[in-house]
Amino acid sequence: MYDFKNPSRQSIKGIAVLFGFNSYKILKSLFIAIATFSYYLIKGEKVFGLSLYQIILAVVIVFLFILARSILQYLNFKFYISGDDFKLSKGILNKEEITVSKSKIQNIYIKQNVLQQIINVVQLDIETAGDAKAEVKITALSRNKAKALKEELLSSVNLDNQEETVNEIKDEQKIYYKASIKKLFLEGFSQNHIKSFLIIAGFIGGLYSTYEDFMQELKLGDKFEALLTQNSNSVSTLIFIIFSFLIITLIISILFSIIRTFLLNFDLQVIEHKNTIEIKKGLFNKVAIILSPSRIQNIEIVNNRLKRYFGLNTLRIKQAMVDKKLQKHFSIIALDQLQVNYLVEKLMQRLSTTSKKEKPETYYIRFLLLTMLIPLVLFNVIAFFVFDNYFWIINLFVVPILLLMIYLKHKKAYYKLNDNILIVGDGSISTITQLLEIHKVQAVATKQSVFQKLRNIITVEVYTASKATKILYVKENRANEIVNFLLYQIESQRKDWM
Repeated sequence: MYDFKNPSRQSIKGIAVLFGFNSYKILKSLFIAIATFSYYLIKGEKVFGLSLYQIILAVVIVFLFILARSILQYLNFKFYISGDDFKLSKGILNKEEITVSKSKIQNIYIKQNVLQQIINVVQLDIETAGDAKAEVKITALSRNKAKALKEELLSSVNLDNQEETVNEIKDEQKIYYKASIKKLFLEGFSQNHIKSFLIIAGFIGGLYSTYEDFMQELKLGDKFEALLTQNSNSVSTLIFIIFSFLIITLIISILFSIIRTFLLNFDLQVIEHKNTIEIKKGLFNKVAIILSPSRIQNIEIVNNRLKRYFGLNTLRIKQAMVDKKLQKHFSIIALDQLQVNYLVEKLMQRLSTTSKKEKPETYYIRFLLLTMLIPLVLFNVIAFFVFDNYFWIINLFVVPILLLMIYLKHKKAYYKLNDNILIVGDGSISTITQLLEIHKVQAVATKQSVFQKLRNIITVEVYTASKATKILYVKENRANEIVNFLLYQIESQRKDWM
């Protein structure tokens, strides 16, 4: 048994964890300076006139500073439970006292990054609904002590469901679903690779801006121009180069998506309790998250044509004010349709889809066509600076893709509404089905642009504690009916939103 009534520190291993966190922050903030040092060292030049001895001395001083800071942070970090409150004190020069009422705790997560796995400690994060970040982070506890503290914090008699949650934590675990290696591979292969491409492009752009002088010395632009000049059929060569570039980019994006999927969802398990489910996953960053129906605000079911071919769906769960770094872990991937239906029924309990499907007004297509002009102009401007007079060739690829995305976005847009639940369809490449229970709606708003007003069209926005869901481009009289219906249902049902 652990005594949490008296102030205690983290595990002594916490010094190593704090040292790792502090080192990462400094390396991240000094990334440009380190990249500049590396660039000059590769060229064999002196860095700002400093000798090798002076550089080593500077590194040692920084190392000792980080170590001293980590030790002081460890010594000044204490926590304990006093009655129905969790109290924590921390800080070196600026002391900070945090008090969290047990009855206000929304989520408690147990996590492990690579360093924590190596030294065999876990991190405990405590969240309330009052902030988008975890109010309390204890970075180095033994797993048994973390579980004991979690159970103690969830034992408040002021919460209706917490006592039952504690009992469920102690119950024998029943693994409902476990993602196989094959499913993880198929999930990564069938993801939206445009997102992966943008991440890679942003990373390459950052490297180019850092090593711009070095890239200019390679004279890649001159070599590309010479390639076109040597070939008599420049247009066909340019088309071949663009096509080859797109194929190579696609292959790199697919590999990136597969690796990212494996890292985030390695050993993914969905553990079923009586009234809750628990998600465990991660390779370098392991997480364990308990999901209770009372706290869930929205659910999204995501797939695309390739995912449907493989029989895969992703379930995204939205809760109020979740730490943004943790939000990406609130998803269960590679589910078949029966598993999706079962988990949605368990988490929302009274799912009903008997209402008819309604589509946005046709003016929505015109709006999408107008928005297409922005990326079209942007691609042409970039192509003009890269390919000069042959910039128009880019439209042979861009225009059909944009038109296809507009067609798909309009086709997938719809909404269903009944007494208990609102379902909204969205997406272009991916198909996104959003579900929210009516009694958890916080507010309803209508928005109308000048062009919409001329055609008596309104967009309805439905707010929960986690996000806003839009019902796009409906007639004004129908929009008023939706707003009045939602407000009536919220008042008449008189149910708690959490």
